[in-house]
Amino acid sequence: MGLHKPIELENLVISKPDLQPSLTDVIPPGEIPSHYINRYQAEYKVRCAFCDSHMPHNRGFTVRMEDGRTALCGKDCATKYFGKQIADNHEQELEKQIRRATKRKIIQRTLEGVPAALALLSDDWIEMEERALEASHALHIEFRYSGIQSEISEQGRYEHKESRRRWVERDDEFGRSRRVPIDEERVILSIAGAAILRGGETRPPVRLRRVKENLEKLLGVNTEGELSDLVVERMSETRSHLISDIRNAARFLNLCAQFYTKENIKALSRLTKHVKSTAGQIALHKRPYGFDLIITPIDYSGEDEIFNYGREQETYPLPDFTTKPQVESLLAELKDEYV
Repeated sequence: MGLHKPIELENLVISKPDLQPSLTDVIPPGEIPSHYINRYQAEYKVRCAFCDSHMPHNRGFTVRMEDGRTALCGKDCATKYFGKQIADNHEQELEKQIRRATKRKIIQRTLEGVPAALALLSDDWIEMEERALEASHALHIEFRYSGIQSEISEQGRYEHKESRRRWVERDDEFGRSRRVPIDEERVILSIAGAAILRGGETRPPVRLRRVKENLEKLLGVNTEGELSDLVVERMSETRSHLISDIRNAARFLNLCAQFYTKENIKALSRLTKHVKSTAGQIALHKRPYGFDLIITPIDYSGEDEIFNYGREQETYPLPDFTTKPQVESLLAELKDEYV
C-alpha cells in the first residue's frame, strides 16, 4: 500500500449510524451496494433501508450504492438481499480496513508513549536482568548433566522424592493376618522457581536492553507524514517484540525472586548428594546490599575425563529482587491494550 490517507478507525466502527448525513431511507428491491462504508453496533434500534418491513435492528452496515447513495442495512438483511457471497466479500473487505486502522491507531498511541516509557526504563532494571541472567546461566551450566531439568513441573517447581518400602499387617480373604509391603514416596527436598535451571548452552539476551534499543528506534520515527501500510506493519512487529520482551523479562525476574532464597539454594546444594551430577557446591553469601551466589567447583572423575579440574570459585553478585521493574507502568505507557 502507498501513502494514501487512511480511514480513521472511528469512521469504520460506529454506534450512532442514523446520525450520518445524507442517508437514503429506502432502497428499491434488487439494488446491490458497491461496498460497505462501516459497520455499527447501534446504541438503539435503527431501520433497514433494504427490507420491505424496514426491520429495526442494532447490528449492520452503512453501505454505498453505485450512484453514491448511502443507506443502512441490517446484518441479516445483507445476506438475504445481496446474496451470501457478495455480503461476505463486502464484509471481509471492510474488516481488512478495520484491522489496518486498528494497527495504525495502536501504533499512534504507542509512539505517543515512547518518551515516557524510555524515561521509566532505568539502567538499573537492565543491570538487574543482566546480573540475574549471568547467575542463572551459570547454574544451568553447572547442573546441565544432572537430568533434573526434565523433572521440573509446569509450575516451575522441582521435587526430589525417595521411595521407601514398609511392611504392615493385613488380613487376607481367610481372615489370617499377613505382612504385606507398601511402597511410599516422600519428598526429600523441594525447589521453587526451578525453571531457572532450564536454558541453552548460550546465555539469553538481556531483554530489557533490547527493549530500550527498540524504544530509541521508535523515538526517531517521523509521524508528521502519513505512514505506509508496510511501515505500519513493521512497526507493529517491533511493538509486539517490545511487549513480549517486557513481559518475558518480568516473568523471569519474578521467577528469580522465588528461586534465589537461602532455603532454595541450600536445597539445591543438597541436591548434588542425591542425583548424579558434576555440579559443585552452591551457596549464598550475604553482602552489604544483597547476596552473592557462590559456585565452588568439585573435581569429579568420569570415564574419560576429570570434570571441573582447575576451575576456580565463581562469584555472581545478585540484584535486589524486591525492587523489580514497574512493568505495568511501562506497558501502560506503551498502551498495551486493544483499541
